[in-house]
Amino acid sequence: MSTARSIWIVSLISLGTSSLPAFALVTRTPLRLLAQTKTVNDGAIHMNGDGIFAGVGDESKSLYRWGVYVSQSSNKNKEKGFIPSSSIIEAFVSLSPQEDVTVYPANWKKQPKSKGPTVRCIRRKKTDATNRSPILSAIEINNVDSVDKVYHILTKHMKLQSINPKACECLKCYFQGNERLEDGTPSQAISFYNRAISTSETTPLSGSILMKRSKAYLKRASNHRKLLQLLVSDLSSSIPDAPTLQIIHQTSLSNPSLAPILYGRLATDSKGYQMKFRSIRFRHDMYEFALLHAARDSLRATQLLSNDANAFILAGECLAKLRKLKESTGYYEKAVELDSSLESELKGVMERNRVSMEFMEVARSGGLSADTLRLALDVAD
Repeated sequence: MSTARSIWIVSLISLGTSSLPAFALVTRTPLRLLAQTKTVNDGAIHMNGDGIFAGVGDESKSLYRWGVYVSQSSNKNKEKGFIPSSSIIEAFVSLSPQEDVTVYPANWKKQPKSKGPTVRCIRRKKTDATNRSPILSAIEINNVDSVDKVYHILTKHMKLQSINPKACECLKCYFQGNERLEDGTPSQAISFYNRAISTSETTPLSGSILMKRSKAYLKRASNHRKLLQLLVSDLSSSIPDAPTLQIIHQTSLSNPSLAPILYGRLATDSKGYQMKFRSIRFRHDMYEFALLHAARDSLRATQLLSNDANAFILAGECLAKLRKLKESTGYYEKAVELDSSLESELKGVMERNRVSMEFMEVARSGGLSADTLRLALDVAD
């Protein structure tokens, strides 16, 4: 090869009917060899290190490794359907084979003004664990803002054959669930997480999906609790207090002719109180039902993510809300065992569990039933 100076060649090419708007090829190539490039069917230019056309998927995949670089955009776009850079990275990591693809976050001085991040895919030989081997081919794609586009890049441009379409559908539902959870609509989020799990039950994301669904159930429980507190407050303001009842009793004694009217009014009102009591019981049952689902998902997540301290913290939180305080403390202790930096943060939480256990023991010894005690604590917390 001559000593012609190598330069970076950047060519912007329209993809026509493709779902991707445009991409740029970036490859280190001697200028004199540009005439040897060819265009493949999808409009992309692929070049090997010598400037000679080569189909990306023609050789054995075991000989090559891809580095995928995803720009970290500062765009705070909250448009519905927008997927942030972190989720695009997660999509590449989840969909691509680990032995063939490594994904990196990247920051570039000149970031295209587009809704989604820019992605650069660079192919090298699998010579060693470093990225010092020569670049064989490279692709740049702008506005990568969906799982479908990630799937398109992996299958059409990088020519990877082992990408699971079900995993792609699972990711789409997962990200849609995350969006709904962030928007404060937990029921919709739960629906998307259900679809994600049913679409691909064996996906490596199962643990993460369960954690997210657990948080969605916690949010649903929180919404039920707010309504529960409103119902209890309304009932408390409706029921006559002891001094009022004493006045009614004294009035009926002083004016016997008014007694039927006064006591009749109390009897009529009591029927309304019974309806409110039933509403309170129903709402409290819905609150506990959501908590049980949250706890179930969080406990399953600890089995799948046995080294993730956050999974154990979430399980501890769910169990604490269900008044399973001893078990909750056990999960917090496991989280500290996995990550000692959490000790100072969780020390106060575990102390509150201890104080609550002592209080509940005193309340039980005073004759309060378990149901009454749980309701009182759930409304008061």
